[in-house]
Amino acid sequence: MYWYYKYPLIIILIALLFGCCVFAWRSCVSPYFVRSYDSGEDIVEEGVANVSNPPEAPLPVQTKSVNENPRQEKPSPPLKVEAIPENVAQTINDAEAALNADNPKQARELAYALIDSGSCPEYSKAWFTVAGIIDRADKIFMSGKAPCAEKKSYTVVSGDSLDRIARKLNTTIGAIQRLNALKNTTAIIHPGQTFQFIDGTWSIKVSKTHFVLMLYLNDRLYRIYRVSIGRQDRTPVGLFQIKDKTMYPAWTPSGQSIPYGDPRNILGTRWMALEPVGETDNTLKGYGIHGTTEPDTIGTAASQGCVRMLNDEVDELFDFVPDTYRKTPVYVTIEE
Repeated sequence: MYWYYKYPLIIILIALLFGCCVFAWRSCVSPYFVRSYDSGEDIVEEGVANVSNPPEAPLPVQTKSVNENPRQEKPSPPLKVEAIPENVAQTINDAEAALNADNPKQARELAYALIDSGSCPEYSKAWFTVAGIIDRADKIFMSGKAPCAEKKSYTVVSGDSLDRIARKLNTTIGAIQRLNALKNTTAIIHPGQTFQFIDGTWSIKVSKTHFVLMLYLNDRLYRIYRVSIGRQDRTPVGLFQIKDKTMYPAWTPSGQSIPYGDPRNILGTRWMALEPVGETDNTLKGYGIHGTTEPDTIGTAASQGCVRMLNDEVDELFDFVPDTYRKTPVYVTIEE
């Protein structure tokens, strides 16, 4: 073979042998990372774990034997569903039908008959249902001229004024205006004019347990209102009486005087101050029944100790509770 053919073949053979040696060396290097000679950094190859910082070993899987009896949580007792007796339910249905037929007098008679029979213990499910019927019927009587047994008539004489009539009849100007569709912006009356008024004595009971205020006429349930009481049991129990009444009250926390209408004033539209009487602790002062600018709190313990009502409902109560010349008793209770 000629020399100019031998030398190229020898060079090719040498190159092949060198390449085989390099390949054999690289296959001995760890596959997890290779060194970048240009940057001097470890380059982690995609999809390969970095053995210089290996991940934590997974926690062992806990398995249960099929014969194992793990501790079971004690189930909550089922809620007690209070059933209303069939005969009571039928009378309630009849009273509801009378209300729907615009006959509040018959509806109330049926409801009072249930309470008088003793078949609806106070604060039972049946009692609250019956109390709601009485409340709706009496709301009709308190809002207009619908006749009922407790309404009486009075004829204006010379020298009368609304205030004088209210004092004479143990009622209020607001009640006379509500019952006789009189505008609350005028006090003009004339001799011979006839007014209706509710004849009787009012009293109030507040149940902290059930968040309700009950208005009684001659010791008989008349209206029932949902209320808010003091958080952290701040509303005291005992016998009180309404000391004074204020429309659009200012709020005076810690010596401040925040006028009605100020966003910080939470008292709402009416305030009826309470004072302790009888054996009730005579230091329990500063409490009252009032409206609220926070209607969502009704039905909860949210106040600083007072009894909160919705503004339109406290306006109504305010109008029928006699003014301070005839102080209305207020019983605040808590049931076990």
